[in-house]
Amino acid sequence: MIASTPNSHDPYRAFVNTDQHVIDTFARLHGRWPRLDRMATYLAANAPEIYALGFIAAWYGLKPANIETRTMIIRSVLTGAASVMGTRLIAQLAPRTRPFASPNPAISSLVDHRPSHSFPSTHSAGSVGFVAGLGAHPTALACLFRPLTLGVLGSRIYSGLHWPSDVAAGALVGAGCAAALRAPTHRRWQRWLTQEIANLTPWLG
Repeated sequence: MIASTPNSHDPYRAFVNTDQHVIDTFARLHGRWPRLDRMATYLAANAPEIYALGFIAAWYGLKPANIETRTMIIRSVLTGAASVMGTRLIAQLAPRTRPFASPNPAISSLVDHRPSHSFPSTHSAGSVGFVAGLGAHPTALACLFRPLTLGVLGSRIYSGLHWPSDVAAGALVGAGCAAALRAPTHRRWQRWLTQEIANLTPWLG
């Protein structure tokens, strides 16, 4: 019978070890598939710009009278912004070092990034907030954002920028913000805000 060490049943230690194991596994894959490395690097570094282009294209492509779908877009933007702000507040309260800045020399980053504020992942929160804010309606924008969001979540881990738990926590923040802003009590002011923005940008529709 193997004797248990003091930390063998420590949930926190098991949690940290899982994070470490996943990151170590991905780090060993760097360089084996250059295309995967390039894709992960691109998504990790350029996701905000891709989402922004998607929103702009969707706004341009809608008819002026399509206020319901435009409201969905505005709600998605608000959800993503709230998610990002929420994660930045949490990061100040619970600072954590990013994987590539950890003492483990085997972990490297595919993207040049400052080492602070790893928890929770801002990109993950914003990405999940954007797609969850759109709702279940199968629009072209939702069909674009859903796989994009999965790619962003995976790229933040694969590229060595975040621990898996950072990404999971960020996703929870994004989902929570989306659930709050999709409540029926917020529909009236969101519709009003959408109409005001549409009136200020008539050349977009």
